[in-house]
Amino acid sequence: MDAVPVSRRNPIPDSMHPTSNDISFNLFGFHTSIQPLFWLIAGLITALHIGMINNDMPFWIAKLFIGMAGVMLAVLVHELGHALSFRHLFNTPCAIILHGFGGAAIPLQNYQCKNDFGGTAARCFLSFSGPLAGFILAFVMIGLLQSIPEDDRTAMMLLRFFMGWTAIISIIWGIFNLLPIYPMDGGHIARDLFVFLAPRQGVRLSLMFSMVCAVLLAALAIRYGFIFAAFFCAYFIYQNYLELSSYSFRR
Repeated sequence: MDAVPVSRRNPIPDSMHPTSNDISFNLFGFHTSIQPLFWLIAGLITALHIGMINNDMPFWIAKLFIGMAGVMLAVLVHELGHALSFRHLFNTPCAIILHGFGGAAIPLQNYQCKNDFGGTAARCFLSFSGPLAGFILAFVMIGLLQSIPEDDRTAMMLLRFFMGWTAIISIIWGIFNLLPIYPMDGGHIARDLFVFLAPRQGVRLSLMFSMVCAVLLAALAIRYGFIFAAFFCAYFIYQNYLELSSYSFRR
């Protein structure tokens, strides 16, 4: 198979550009921004998990904010895994952005690799490194949780909740991202494998495969009442259809 250089750069969408309302900081040399919508979604996810407001309002509020911090840590570590892979595999600087639909590690310059086995393996590991970092975080949190005895004190209850909730989000987020649906991590892995096996038709085949997987997952989500997941699948189907149409037109 020909070793064709592959050049990639993911420009930052306008909706993800840092604003004055973002929380921005430097994390291990990566410029990191957390957008306000991320906190809203994190709060909604946590509220759905802990249930309605109960009689102990202060405890519920504390649990909500700690849960939001757990979501932030899980998604941030996931994107940090990608960012470290960009740095060490492709010598490419990138920025980390946490937004309403999750997060993104966005390369700030073009990076090239060949479409041979080594280049495909590197790109696949780049996509897998995010879920891998999340699984490692979950393992650490579960280990710490096992070492802390159950305690009725509020601080200890909140600490155990933070560790358990962070582990749950890290695992679920990692598994969800490994589904072979573009543009999630699993979709990138599937695309790289398709392009490696069929360089000329790989992108088109990967988009078709992604749409089939998204349709099946949407049907499954509707079957079991996960309407939120079905909505995401419908959005991915639409995005894949647009890209497939654009790709076919360019061809």
